[in-house]
Amino acid sequence: MRAPNVPVLTLIVASAILAGCEATRSASSVPPGFTADVHGDLGPGKGQDSKRWPAPQPMFAPDLSNAIFKPGTWAWHDGILVGSGPSDIWTREIYSDFVINLDFRCQERTNSGVYLRCTDVVNWLNTAIEIQILQNENTPKHVTGAVYDCQAPSRIVSIVPGTWYHFTITAKGSRIKVVLDGEQLVDMDMDRWTEPHKNPDGSPNKFTTAYKDMSRSGHLGLQHHTNVIEFRNIVVDRL
Repeated sequence: MRAPNVPVLTLIVASAILAGCEATRSASSVPPGFTADVHGDLGPGKGQDSKRWPAPQPMFAPDLSNAIFKPGTWAWHDGILVGSGPSDIWTREIYSDFVINLDFRCQERTNSGVYLRCTDVVNWLNTAIEIQILQNENTPKHVTGAVYDCQAPSRIVSIVPGTWYHFTITAKGSRIKVVLDGEQLVDMDMDRWTEPHKNPDGSPNKFTTAYKDMSRSGHLGLQHHTNVIEFRNIVVDRL
């Protein structure tokens, strides 16, 4: 009576092996920093067929030929982009809707950030959105993960010098989302910022342009304001 079950058992084992191989192939095609479910939520068709996913691209080339920066202020060292400025570094390319994934590491008293959709890299203060990287700051709208001077993170995360942290920053239309080490800290709708120099909660900000009127496309950048900042695994996925 057991002999007829042998082919069935063989088929079950073979199917399990094939399923495992397929799962491995699917996992290997998922862009860094994403799961299939998360990536599927970000755009039509994505997550249904891994071959249709555009590969995430490095933000900066190995020779920094696609970057705008002051010579001598940024350099790659063993796969780590080190800023020792003070000076910022910008993409030459323009981005609209995207996801940035990167790791960052601070020294003591590091002040840095990630710039989104900047239209003027010289006069960036009023033409870029900054996701803050800053240690030991008590002003909620200025701590790591904040949309600088506009939106505080859901909680203040203590940034330890010498420790790597991972940012996932999504810009899609008017929405800006900031995730630090897997925890969402910001989900901001820029359309709620309807007045210059004023946040929806009534607090002031520095910006001469209401955030609802900020450009929906522009350069991406990394800030060096004080002390050394390091970045690695810096990729951008267009949506």
